[in-house]
Amino acid sequence: MTRGVKAPIWFWIMGGIFLIWNLFGVMNYLSGVMATPESYAAQGYTEEQIAFLLEVPSYYLAVFALAVWPGLIGALLFLFKKFWAAKAFLFSLVFILLSLVIDFIGGTFAVLGGAYLGIMIFVTIMGILQYLVSRTLVRKGLLH
Repeated sequence: MTRGVKAPIWFWIMGGIFLIWNLFGVMNYLSGVMATPESYAAQGYTEEQIAFLLEVPSYYLAVFALAVWPGLIGALLFLFKKFWAAKAFLFSLVFILLSLVIDFIGGTFAVLGGAYLGIMIFVTIMGILQYLVSRTLVRKGLLH
């Protein structure tokens, strides 16, 4: 694909999925940093889980932020057909992977359970997919 070529419909569908996915990530981040014991209890978390979530180190929140905000920027750049989308998605992916490592080391999966592990695996897969798709489209000239 070269410059000036109209983007196919699948591009816009995928871009919309990427945008919605990353908006969910940002909403999850914001709900986490603004959470209270009452809001966690209302979501069905146990007392142990609430205590764990309220004591999350600030570096973890920074890693979380560096995963979700560049992902959202990447999705917007993708929709504007900018090659910087691939770089933003790669940056986000690095911090998704770092978050996964911190979760393993910090015992997050032991406290939050298998459902959270499943979520993080899916988040990682989406991060990889966003990067690979955008990188491929840069090479094909659709993102420029």
